[in-house]
Amino acid sequence: MALSPALEPWSLAEVPGPVVPNKEHHQARWRRPRLAPQHHRPPRDFPTSGFQVIDPSDKIEEERLPFYKRDDHYPISMGEVIGGHYQVVAKLGYGTTSTVWLGRDLRDGKYWTLKVHINNIKYDQESVVYRHLADIATNMVGRPGRQHLRELHDSFTLTSQHGDHEVFVMTPLGMTLRTLQEMQPKHVFEKVFVTSAVDQVLLGLYYLHAAEVVHTDLHSDSLLAAIIDNSVLADVEEGEILQPAARKQDDDRFIYVSRYMLGGPGPLTICDFGQAHIGSEHRGPAMPLPYRAPEVILRMDWGTPVDLWAVGLLTWSLLEPTALFDLYTPDSPELNDAHHLAAMTALMGPPPPEFLQRSEEASKYWSEDGIWKGPVPVPTDLTFESLATSLMGEDKEMFLNLLNGLLCWLPEERLTAEQAYCHLWLRDGGEK
Repeated sequence: MALSPALEPWSLAEVPGPVVPNKEHHQARWRRPRLAPQHHRPPRDFPTSGFQVIDPSDKIEEERLPFYKRDDHYPISMGEVIGGHYQVVAKLGYGTTSTVWLGRDLRDGKYWTLKVHINNIKYDQESVVYRHLADIATNMVGRPGRQHLRELHDSFTLTSQHGDHEVFVMTPLGMTLRTLQEMQPKHVFEKVFVTSAVDQVLLGLYYLHAAEVVHTDLHSDSLLAAIIDNSVLADVEEGEILQPAARKQDDDRFIYVSRYMLGGPGPLTICDFGQAHIGSEHRGPAMPLPYRAPEVILRMDWGTPVDLWAVGLLTWSLLEPTALFDLYTPDSPELNDAHHLAAMTALMGPPPPEFLQRSEEASKYWSEDGIWKGPVPVPTDLTFESLATSLMGEDKEMFLNLLNGLLCWLPEERLTAEQAYCHLWLRDGGEK
């Protein structure tokens, strides 16, 4: 069965809510051409008073993150024009390696997300991945799924007294899937929404894997909904004019409180390529701890099947209120791994011998016959069937059949993105 283009946006058509969008250079030779010189609109004046002043001793926003260093960040001022023609009109969010702003292009009035990186990034993997995707785009024409991957429109460099800061210019996106989920009753979605969301993720992975890119960081925080009503962007700017964001002064700079964006959710977009890998086979740490595939935990070679493992966990988490895996023992990585693998053993049964033979680490947890001998017990009451409470009858059976095809020990036995997309549980769930 061939993949079809993406379905219409969400089943939940209009679900406004607060969001801090995703925490998010490519080289000059592959930048999109600059627009021909145009008559610039004058930048707007932004208020210099009338906002809440936060006590300088209080830590806010990015200051609360581990390893935060003030001089790593570019000291943006609200209303500042950067990159020659982008006026900063609101702060949207922050992350460990960047702050994220809404900017308006003074040439044509169009809004863009401006992701301003810290100045001490030694190697920018996200830039490498964006460059790779741009370089092979002509060979991928006609392959569905590209519309579900975030694109880099432009980039430039800002220079502060402490170093250079790369800035990504990207299409503004709305709420994360996690934020939308937190707004739902019991923090789960109806099946028709889940199947539509998973469809779009699989289409994006279908394109990404054909481009030999493994995402490795797929979860509801790295999935953002497109904005279907661009008037919300103008509303965000007006909000900053009429009721400027709270802020604190830190010597020569302000640190601003991020502004929420409201807007109905559009199609899903896969973001956050900073942990992505190019190529079919890799080794070493990958994936957020609770989302790790077994081959990653056991230090085996890994590739695109880790993303399908993540799709299995994502599908479950959108539909069921109880997580399959957790961060069990944060202060002991070895015990945390043991708990994680024990839970997998309870849910999936013992790993097959050919899996165990691929890693010396496996001998810490199982005998050659697959008998558990790890330092923590295998849970006795943990099964997919008992934990899955949102569906009934044949619908539940088909859902668990999909999960079994995604959450299994041997990576080569997992469904591919195309196979998962064609699974009957997805094709029989909602508008097709």
